[in-house]
Amino acid sequence: MEENQNSVPENVEVVVAERSALSIMERASIDIQIATAHQYPRSISVFTKRAKEMVSVDKETAESCIYRRPVGKENGKMKYAEGESIRLAEIVAACYGNMRVGGVITETHPKYVKAQGIAHDLESNYAAKADVIESTVDKNGRPYSERQRLVIAKAAQSKAMRDAIFRVVSKSLCKSIVTLAKETAFGKTEPLAIRRDRAMAWLKKLCIDLNRVWSALDIQGEEELGDAELETLTGIRTAIKDGDTTVEEAFPPLTLPDEQPNKGGAAGLTNALKKEDDAKGTQ
Repeated sequence: MEENQNSVPENVEVVVAERSALSIMERASIDIQIATAHQYPRSISVFTKRAKEMVSVDKETAESCIYRRPVGKENGKMKYAEGESIRLAEIVAACYGNMRVGGVITETHPKYVKAQGIAHDLESNYAAKADVIESTVDKNGRPYSERQRLVIAKAAQSKAMRDAIFRVVSKSLCKSIVTLAKETAFGKTEPLAIRRDRAMAWLKKLCIDLNRVWSALDIQGEEELGDAELETLTGIRTAIKDGDTTVEEAFPPLTLPDEQPNKGGAAGLTNALKKEDDAKGTQ
């Protein structure tokens, strides 16, 4: 019998190299996006104009663009770091244009979750990645519930995307946008009393001892809530909402009664007299 020319000799392994159809489609899609980006390049002035319009659309949006989180104490006073929030990163990416952004959960562990954010400038073909690791246990090492872990994972993914975006889009381009967001959020157009009432309404929803708040802000009570303190509280609220800090971190519990801040008015006088009586009783 004549041997088939297409037959394969024995003991020879045939390996067929195949490219994933999905990867081919993805590559083609990126090539088209890059070509489109080069055909319709961005305008920095248009980007700035659009972003400013979005951050100043209302006070609530402006407030969500800036966060403040505690970074420790200095000379007994809490210090806060200020930064650009996840909401601001979303606005910047949308207005900058010709960008691909994304985020994925890369690792889950009983004690932490890891996420990675990716941003790709299609015009310059510059891409950056950012990794974020978030703990999924409390300060005593006890694991959070499954629902809490999902919330933490989602926050980690969003923060990773934010960090990646600001690695591609220079923060120097966003200075005027951030300035306008602050002016809109912290503007003095409303009376201090109204802004103070709004802050107090939020603090009461936290269901914590308000002395913790006064201690963190280095004031003695609600009557001392001024412009600077209200700005800090607004930034803290955004940080808590975005998962950049927690209520416990922002307003640490007061461990001992003697360490609590002095109250003003009659309560403060009563507290001082009680301490004096206690001191006399020990003599």
